[in-house]
Amino acid sequence: MARHPMLVWIAAISPLAFATAAHAQNADAEALFGEGDRLMKQGKLAEACDAFDASNRIEPRAGTLIRLGECREANHQLASAWSAYKDALGRVKDPKKKEIATQKVAELEPKLSYLTVAVAADARVDGLSITRNGVPLDPALWNRALPVNGGDYAIVARAPGKEDWKTTTAVPVEKGKISVDVPKLGEPGKTSPSQPTTTTTTTSRQPPPPDDDERDEPGTPSRWTGKRKVALAVGGIAVAGIAAGVVLGSAAKSKQDEAYKLCPDPDVACNDFASANALLDKADKKALQANIAFGVGVGAAGTAVVLWIIGKPAAEHHVAVAPSRNGVVIVGRF
Repeated sequence: MARHPMLVWIAAISPLAFATAAHAQNADAEALFGEGDRLMKQGKLAEACDAFDASNRIEPRAGTLIRLGECREANHQLASAWSAYKDALGRVKDPKKKEIATQKVAELEPKLSYLTVAVAADARVDGLSITRNGVPLDPALWNRALPVNGGDYAIVARAPGKEDWKTTTAVPVEKGKISVDVPKLGEPGKTSPSQPTTTTTTTSRQPPPPDDDERDEPGTPSRWTGKRKVALAVGGIAVAGIAAGVVLGSAAKSKQDEAYKLCPDPDVACNDFASANALLDKADKKALQANIAFGVGVGAAGTAVVLWIIGKPAAEHHVAVAPSRNGVVIVGRF
């Protein structure tokens, strides 16, 4: 009989103990969530994302995952943001939060970059392991296009009794499709290829390929790059525009002279005033056309100069712009 009060007492305090522990955990998660908000306002995105991530680990919540997604997105980690929004959809109950997460998943999915680590059948030697930025890549993920954040990725392949193989590839922030082919590992002392055999991107952040006419012959830069050819074409337009302006301006002056011959003094009545006014109207039209032609010619000339300068071959000296008393001086090889 003496044990019953003790059992009742234990049963009474146990829920309180569990409630206290749960409350403390929620408080930690809430503190980290608040810290994440504060850091985001300060522009410290990496630290803010870490705070939201830690808060979610302590107490997973849809609202925290949405904020984590917003932080990752602001930090240009689109794959991580997309994953956070998708995780939020698995927990969300509030209709508004569900709508936000659904819209974000749909918005980010077309922007994702993908990285494929391709391993051919003949390259799958016994004990082969592959890491991506130091993290083991499960064989089930080989030969699959996986969404990843933009950045540099170090791919390392190892196998017992084989020479290690490694390479680094850059993945664009948006819309990149990169594939890295892992070769069959060689014997120790023999170097395997260190560059990916296949790399395909669909992003404008990658540098454009060089023009086919960048070189006249191996090792000799050509002055006639693609941009310089365009510059010559635009220069032709400039010459035509200025020439047209000269011709039209001359015609306008001629009409004006004819009008003044008919009526030399505008303040004196003239029998040929109608013909003179008609000639002046034609002169005005010709003058307007001349101004337009001159404007097109001068604008095209400026564009041609810029294209010529920026289209210089890589081997040419850089162009320097220095201030002078009358403006600027452009110095360099053109």
